[in-house]
Amino acid sequence: MHSPKYLVDTNVILARTNYRDYDEMVFPKYWKNFDKLVNEGIIISTISVSNEINDLVERNEVDDKILIWVKNNSHMFKLPSDSKYTAETKNIKRELPGWYQRNRFYADWDLVVYAKAYNLILVTQEKPNFNKKKPKDYKIPTACKRLGAYCRCGIEVTSDIDPSQTPFQCINFVELARREKLGQE
Repeated sequence: MHSPKYLVDTNVILARTNYRDYDEMVFPKYWKNFDKLVNEGIIISTISVSNEINDLVERNEVDDKILIWVKNNSHMFKLPSDSKYTAETKNIKRELPGWYQRNRFYADWDLVVYAKAYNLILVTQEKPNFNKKKPKDYKIPTACKRLGAYCRCGIEVTSDIDPSQTPFQCINFVELARREKLGQE
């Protein structure tokens, strides 16, 4: 088992479901390679993401078939609670207090803290909103950038931060596919 490198958001896992951006029926090779990285421990997520998926299924917002995948990959969902996570929580609360207040009950908060605390690359399908002035309105990529992460989400790239100089990054599924060559055999 390898050390984790990537931390995935709920919307990345849901992207594989029917009629989503990267439907597994259309991109089977990508998801096969994604699942291989999950099994190797390179891609992980948090318990809050698993809970968020369960909530979405209960509210009939997503197909319950995704729960089979979540159950089969339950080993990937981590519950951070050590001193690094606690220290980073305090740091981010101080740096982005409005964002904390709005997002503390969602997986977004947990993912950003976890990625920053353990220097992981956070993978999300959220689009950045770098022009937002109020921290409470920040999307994940924007919060990450404000905390010093390199971000590459869609056409939005933080060119003022060198990705080779910071392990704390925020990317989307396409960038993950490019870096890990998910489309290759």
